Amino acid sequence: MARNRLSITFKAIAMALVSSVFFSTPCLLALPQPFHQHSLRKRQKAAILQSDKIGLGLHTKVSSGNHSRKIHRMTANEKHITSKLVDAGKNADWPNVERIYKLYTGQATPVHTAAMVAAYRCARYEEGSAMFARMENCNALMDHAVYTIALKLFGKLRRQDAIDKLWAEDANVVNEVLCAGRINAAAEQGDIDEAVGVIDLMYARRIEVDLGHFSSAINACKHADKPSHSSALFLLEKMLEGGMTPNIVTYCSLAAAHRCAPLENLKHIRAIMAKQQLRANNVFVEIYLTSLFRKHLSAEWATVEEVVRDLKGFSKHCVLEGADVISE
Repeated sequence: MARNRLSITFKAIAMALVSSVFFSTPCLLALPQPFHQHSLRKRQKAAILQSDKIGLGLHTKVSSGNHSRKIHRMTANEKHITSKLVDAGKNADWPNVERIYKLYTGQATPVHTAAMVAAYRCARYEEGSAMFARMENCNALMDHAVYTIALKLFGKLRRQDAIDKLWAEDANVVNEVLCAGRINAAAEQGDIDEAVGVIDLMYARRIEVDLGHFSSAINACKHADKPSHSSALFLLEKMLEGGMTPNIVTYCSLAAAHRCAPLENLKHIRAIMAKQQLRANNVFVEIYLTSLFRKHLSAEWATVEEVVRDLKGFSKHCVLEGADVISE
C-alpha cells in the first residue's frame, strides 16, 4: 500500500516536471495527502541506515579468536539474553535493549556485542560506546566483532582518537571483519583517503575484499564535506573489475555522492544500472532526484505549482531527466 501511495506521489511530481518544461502555466494538481505524512527525508534516512546495515549483516560476527583473555563459555540464559537483544535491536526497540542490558552482569562477549549492535541499530551511539567501556572495565574478551562494532559507533560519534586507538590495538591481526569496521568509521567522517587506504591494505595483505567493504568506502565519498563523485565512480569500477555485483543500496550511496556532479555523470549511473539490468526502487529515485536538483526533496510541497516554483531555473534536460527516472 505504501509503495502505491509513493508511486502516485512520484507521478504527481513527474507531471510538475514535465509541465514546467512544456507549459507556461503548470497544472494545479494537488499532491496526495500521504506525501505530507510520509516525509521523503525519513525514507532517505532509512536508506542511509540500510546502507549502514550492509556492514552489520556481512561483517559483524562473533569471532572465536582469543586476544589474550580466556573465552567465556556462555550459559543457556546468556544465549537467551543474546537472542533477546538481537531481536530488540532488529526492531529498533531501545527501551527493551536498555532494560535487558542493565540487568546483565556477566562477561559473555556475545551478550555485550549484541547490545552494542542493538545500540547502533537504534542510533544510540553514545550508549553503545558506554557499553564498550563497560566491557573493558569487566575484563571481557575483546574479539574482532567487538572491535568492529566499536569502530562503527566511534565513527558515528566522530571520535578519531578512539578509532585510532582501537585500530592500533588490533593492527597485527587485521582481517576482513576489522577492516569493515575501520572503513565504516572512515565513511562516517567522510574520510575517503582512509577508506581507500584500508582497501589498499587488504589487497596488499591478501585479505578478501567484498561488496560490503566497497559500499562502505563509497559512503565515505557521500559523507565527505565536498562529495566526490569521481572517487565513488572509481570505487564502483573497481568493484566491477573484481567481478562483484553492486546492489541497489550501493547505487543509492553512489547517487548520493553525485549531488554536486554534472548531469551527464548522474545519467552515467543509470546507464551502468541498465547494463546490469538493475531496476531503480523508490528510495533510489528519491536520492537521485535529491542529487539532480541539489536539494532535499521538500515534504512541504502541496501542489504541482510549488514543485515547478522550486525547480525554476533548472535546464530542460535536467527536468526531463527527473521525469524520466520517476517514470522508469
